[in-house]
Amino acid sequence: MGDLSKNFSRVEFQCRCGKCKSIAPKQELIEKLEEIRTFIGSPIHILSGVRCAEHNNNVDGVKHSQHLLGTAADIVCKELTPTELANIIDDLWPNNFGLGRYKTFTHFDVRTSRARW
Repeated sequence: MGDLSKNFSRVEFQCRCGKCKSIAPKQELIEKLEEIRTFIGSPIHILSGVRCAEHNNNVDGVKHSQHLLGTAADIVCKELTPTELANIIDDLWPNNFGLGRYKTFTHFDVRTSRARW
């Protein structure tokens, strides 16, 4: 049980720097992650959620990262490869949001335009 939604807690999204007081993730991000989790029927783990500017810089995040806004999460699902997870997300919202395909995780964000990489 989470304190942000049925399956997600604020602590999962906190900046990993351990020093800052990070903002809460945007509700739309939480809602879409819940939709993904319901669709796949398996837990989603948050590797990186909200980031402060210093931590974003330390992990070589892009200057205007969606993580800085609380609108992004780098996610994994033990039952799916990152490619399989990304394909599911792309099938759910082919014309919306940000989707990044990486070797060990999938980036998902709720930006107002479509972006793929």
